[in-house]
Amino acid sequence: MAGLQYAGEYQIKELLIHTSSGSILNLTKATQSIDIYEDMFKTALSGSITILDVDNVAENGPIIGQEYMTIKLTTPSLEEEELEFIFAITKVTAREGLDPNVQLLALTFVSPEILRDKRIRVSKSFTDPINKIIESILTDSRYINTNKNVYLEETAGIRKVVCPNLHPYEFIKNLTMEAVTAKNGSPYFFFFENLKGIQFKSLNRIFAEDSIGEFHTGDVVPLAGKTVDHENDFKRALEFQINSNNDMILNTLGGMLGSNTIKYNIYNKSFEKLRYNYFSDFDKFSGSRIDENPIYNSNEIDIFDNNVGSFGDSKIYLHPTNASGDSDTQHTNSTSSYSYVPNKLNEAILFRRAKVMEINNSINITMKVNGNTTIAAGQTIQLTVPITGRVHEKETDEYYSGRYLVTKLRHSFYQPDKKHEIILTASKDSLPKELPQNGKAVEPLGSAGVVYNTTY
Repeated sequence: MAGLQYAGEYQIKELLIHTSSGSILNLTKATQSIDIYEDMFKTALSGSITILDVDNVAENGPIIGQEYMTIKLTTPSLEEEELEFIFAITKVTAREGLDPNVQLLALTFVSPEILRDKRIRVSKSFTDPINKIIESILTDSRYINTNKNVYLEETAGIRKVVCPNLHPYEFIKNLTMEAVTAKNGSPYFFFFENLKGIQFKSLNRIFAEDSIGEFHTGDVVPLAGKTVDHENDFKRALEFQINSNNDMILNTLGGMLGSNTIKYNIYNKSFEKLRYNYFSDFDKFSGSRIDENPIYNSNEIDIFDNNVGSFGDSKIYLHPTNASGDSDTQHTNSTSSYSYVPNKLNEAILFRRAKVMEINNSINITMKVNGNTTIAAGQTIQLTVPITGRVHEKETDEYYSGRYLVTKLRHSFYQPDKKHEIILTASKDSLPKELPQNGKAVEPLGSAGVVYNTTY
C-alpha cells in the first residue's frame, strides 16, 4: 500500500466522452461522482455519472444518449493498478441549472454489449457443450463480439439446441437455466458481468475459490492516540445492516423449502412427480453451499412427523418432456442415433429456483466499506459480527459471522473528496454452526373448539 494516504483513495487519470458527431469531450476535471453497479443477477455493468458542466458540453457535444465514455483511474491501495472501462451512454437523466453559468449533468451508462444485444437476434442451431455455445455467442462478430475477459466454466454433455430468433443474452439466460457442471451435475450456474469481466460460473466454482477479503463490524472509529491503520481500514465496515431474512411465508410459497415438479411426456402421455425437500436434498450437490448446516431447523412440526420442507405442494411446477433416459429424442446425429444430452430442466428447476430464493431470502446483509476494486460480485468474503447486548462468553456471533457470497455492489467514486466507497449486498445459504434441535416441536394449534351458531 505504498503511497496510500487513506483507505479508498483513487485518482481519475482520464475521462473522455466520444460523441456521435465525432468530437471528444475531456471531462476529467468536471466529473463530480461516478457510480458503477455489479449484480450477479444482471448480465452487464451499469452506472451513472454526474458532471459539473461549466462549458455547456451537453449542447456543444452534443450529448444526446448516443455516446461512449472511457474511464481510466488508479487506486493506490492496489499499488497503482490502472483500471480502464468503456461504457455506452444511454440517456441524459438530469440537467439541473445551478446558476446562469453552471449546470449539473447526470448521465446513465451501461456496458456496450447491452446495446449490441438489444439490436440483434440469433436464429441458429448449435451443437456443443453449453459453455462452448455461450462462448460462440459472446465472441462471434455477428453477435455480442466482446473483447473483454470472458470466464467460462465447463458444462456437462453435448447439446443440440436451436435459438429461435432471440436476443443473444436472452438465449444465454435460457442456456444458463439448463446448464449443469461437468464435475457433479450441479445446476447452479449464473451469467453476469463484474469489473473483472464476463462470468459464466457455477456456485460450486465460486465457493471453491478463496474468499477475497475479511471484514468486521466493530470499532468504526480509531481509538484516540492510535495511528491510522490502512490495512484495518479496508477490513472495517463503515455501515452494517442485517436485512429482512428467512421469510417463512415467502420461502414456503416460492418453493425454497419444498416443491414438486410434474414431469409429463407429451408422446406417451405418462407423468412423473419429482419432489424437492430442503432437508433431504440439502447435500444433493457437493460443494454447492457456502457452509455445512441448514438455516432452518428440521424439527417435526406436526403429528404426521412433517418438517417445514415436507410440503411439496406449496409450489408446483409443470414441465413437458419428450426425452427418454440420457438421450435427446428430438435430435439425431449423422448416423441417425440419439447421441445428444437432453436439457433435463425438469430435474434442475426444483433445485435451481430454490437456490435463487436461498440467496435472496435467507441470511442477507448490506454494508458500506472503503473502496477496493479487488472485491467483485460473484466472490466470497469473510465477515466477523460481534455479539451485541450484555457481555457474553463468546464475542462473535456464530450464526451471522462467517463466509458470505457477494451478490451485488455499488462502487461510488466521489471526486471532491477523492474517496471510493462500496455498498455491497452479501448472503449466505447455510450456517457454519448447526442449529439446536428440539426433536418434536409441534406447532401450537390453540385450545378453542368448534362452535356452531344456530341462532338466526
